[in-house]
Amino acid sequence: MMKAGTAKEAAKEAAKAGRFSRAETLLDKRPTAFHPDDAPPTAENAVAAPEVEATKASKREGRFERVPVHLISPNPHNARRIYRPQRIGELAESLVANGQMQPGMATRRGDRYVLVAGHYRLAACKQAGLPTIDVMVHEGLTDRDLFEYSYRENSERDGQSALDDSMAWKSMLDAGLYPNETELASAVRKSLATVNRTLSILKLSAPVLDLVGQNPDSFPMSCLAELVQYEAVAGVKAALEMAERVGEGEIGRKEINEARVRIEAPKDRKPKEISRQYKLRLSDGRQVGVVKEWDSGRVSLDVVVESPAERLELLSLIKTRFSVAE
Repeated sequence: MMKAGTAKEAAKEAAKAGRFSRAETLLDKRPTAFHPDDAPPTAENAVAAPEVEATKASKREGRFERVPVHLISPNPHNARRIYRPQRIGELAESLVANGQMQPGMATRRGDRYVLVAGHYRLAACKQAGLPTIDVMVHEGLTDRDLFEYSYRENSERDGQSALDDSMAWKSMLDAGLYPNETELASAVRKSLATVNRTLSILKLSAPVLDLVGQNPDSFPMSCLAELVQYEAVAGVKAALEMAERVGEGEIGRKEINEARVRIEAPKDRKPKEISRQYKLRLSDGRQVGVVKEWDSGRVSLDVVVESPAERLELLSLIKTRFSVAE
């Protein structure tokens, strides 16, 4: 028969073991910094969250889930539009070697998950052939939330390229998510002038935009704004050549501006005047001089008058005609 003290100790140990077991179960459900990508998804953490958690979740308080990649839909209002293949490849290698260090962000729409932020991670998971992606799920996000959360996440993490912003902002206006540029400017926390200038990038021709899109980080807003003005006066071919030089780091905003100014305001050149010359002859046919006139109105007389009397007569006529004082 077990002694009372021994029974008490055994009960304590059993209770302690039970607490540790429950604690481990709870920890397994909570996100950590490392999640092996080959861990099989479960019904609880991959598809549907417990109802009690779903009712408590809010837009700001997400819950961690490991979701099968095939259940993820891209954000239709994603703030980032340009993804560099090289970076996707590098991230895919990192995911295979180290696992996913940072979860993405998603919301539920029906039986699917809409990825709010983390599209580089999703593309890398697909390239690496990984079955799942880690996300924080935020319930009840609106279309505006999809854009604004995405914009803030990208801005805080890597920053948006000017071309990314121009395409995303135009899409938001075209879709009617924002009725005007003023409300859009408030949402992205930019001045209305900045929004106007950024949207003007899309005035560039398709060939120039395609070139910029190959490496958008090489084209700051100031350069693109100048390129828009330059293309308007120089044409597509010249703008494309200028954009190539910007992309290669040869020139910047200053050089584009100077090239545009040279076209718009070329240096004044003295127009070439056409002159007409008339030979002066005496009655016997001898040439004694010439008279020249130009389109500007200039007239010159070069004549040789041998007779002093005739010379005085000619001078008198000229003085009288032009009121020359003695």
